[in-house]
Amino acid sequence: MRPAVLSISAERVLAPIRNAVLAHAGYGVIPVSCVESALEILRVRHVCAIVIANTIPLPERRRLCSEGHTRHVPTLVLDPYDQMAEDNSELHINPLDGPEAFLDALATLMERDHHTCVSGPAAKLS
Repeated sequence: MRPAVLSISAERVLAPIRNAVLAHAGYGVIPVSCVESALEILRVRHVCAIVIANTIPLPERRRLCSEGHTRHVPTLVLDPYDQMAEDNSELHINPLDGPEAFLDALATLMERDHHTCVSGPAAKLS
């Protein structure tokens, strides 16, 4: 079974590319374009990680990170301004660092925080 990654982004061009990179790396991608949809998915199904694009406004990003923390789901925030994470279950990376850095950060985050979901793609990246 592929680890499920909830990918939240309002971007119309970059989001499909990012989701394709995730899928190609072996993740099961659940794409959503708004925070309310993401929160609903988190309420009804298990996900192994959350990826939040920088197009999501800061208050909504914080809300998603808080929900992820509550549910013990690691969160990767694509943040070109290198904002500090509020807790260890979230990681901020610069999206301009490229897909390899993005996938490495996601694998590291999942290995560190969510061992039950790491059987597939994260193991391949090591």
